[in-house]
Amino acid sequence: MNLPSTLSPRNVLVALVSLPALYLCFLLYRAGDNWIALALLLIVCLGVSIYLHPRAETYRYLFPGLFAFAVFVIFPICLTIYISFTRYSASHLLNFSDVLLRFREEVTVSGSDTFTFSLFDQHNGTYILELTNEQRPDEQFVSSPLELIPGQDGSPLESPIHLTRLAAGQQVPGTRLDQGQVTRSRLYQPLRNVPFKLPGDIGVEKTDLQHFIPANRVWKLNADNSLTNQIDGSIIRPDFHRGYFFNQNGEQIGPGFRAFVGFANYVQIVTDPRIQGPFFRIFVWTLVFAICSVIGTFSTGILLAVILEWRELRFRKLYRTLLILPYAVPGILSILILKGLFNQEFGAVNQLMRGILGFAPAWETNPWAARAMILLVNIWLGYPYMMLICTGMLQSIPSTIYEAAAIEGSNPVLNFFH
Repeated sequence: MNLPSTLSPRNVLVALVSLPALYLCFLLYRAGDNWIALALLLIVCLGVSIYLHPRAETYRYLFPGLFAFAVFVIFPICLTIYISFTRYSASHLLNFSDVLLRFREEVTVSGSDTFTFSLFDQHNGTYILELTNEQRPDEQFVSSPLELIPGQDGSPLESPIHLTRLAAGQQVPGTRLDQGQVTRSRLYQPLRNVPFKLPGDIGVEKTDLQHFIPANRVWKLNADNSLTNQIDGSIIRPDFHRGYFFNQNGEQIGPGFRAFVGFANYVQIVTDPRIQGPFFRIFVWTLVFAICSVIGTFSTGILLAVILEWRELRFRKLYRTLLILPYAVPGILSILILKGLFNQEFGAVNQLMRGILGFAPAWETNPWAARAMILLVNIWLGYPYMMLICTGMLQSIPSTIYEAAAIEGSNPVLNFFH
């Protein structure tokens, strides 16, 4: 039986790739990463249209390479430029909303009682919470019907939900959910964001999967994004330039958050001696490393290519096979092997140099020796590629040109440069 065109292998393959990607977009959106979710959605839509549209056949071969180029080259460059205009460091890892959430989740314990809880499903998207005092099981409290979205983990509510005392013999309406059902449906997550109040204005907060404790939120969010301490009445305000909250005395409170600072980081590179010196040393070494790596790999590669093209050399194929091995072996394996060879105390390189020269460089403790080792390793990893390129270039030169040069009295050095 012939499959319909909609079930062709190409369509099935596109569906198998795009459906998980679309689900990932949904998860990213629910997690709050809206821009990443939007970018991934656009990429998925572009890929589906390219691989299904009959006129986009040419782009099917370009799309994987362009996608990898965008993800591994364009995106890191754009992200680096963006970060350079922000205050982003080890003490400013969180964004502003995450820091607000940390403050609003801070509580003070106001008693030693613990409460177990049960949820009663009302079968209309709402649930009733029942709290039972573990120390005094006859004390039970219930809430009004709550709208809980399974798995939702957002900002805490500002207005508390007041609980009422359950009278003796009174039954809670709805279907009781056991702990396994609550966990599987992830109803415990939205419960963490709801503040509850017992009679007597006693706050209770969820602490783990099974218990509530008497506790009160420390901070209250104000309209201007400042926070009021509900214990002593003090107010802290965010400084969006320095990326911290500060109280009235100018003291830093809580963790830092990422903040846009414009060109302040670039100005600091030029004006702050603590950053100026290390930055320029690293910048110069980066340039030197790049230049020396290119010159070293190219010089080594073309030298070996010229030697291996010498027709009088015996076992040329064997030498070429051995010299191409660093290109065939995965780089991570070569780096691990070279790390052992350059070991400062027990490496084969240092043992050989001690035996022949009477000394051995401190590859791991001397900065200049470490730089030399990095350059040598990078040249080792890169010269086979240059050797292949130069071999192809030399083999493309017709032999008649060398014969004509020999008649004109040329020598190997002139042949190489001309």
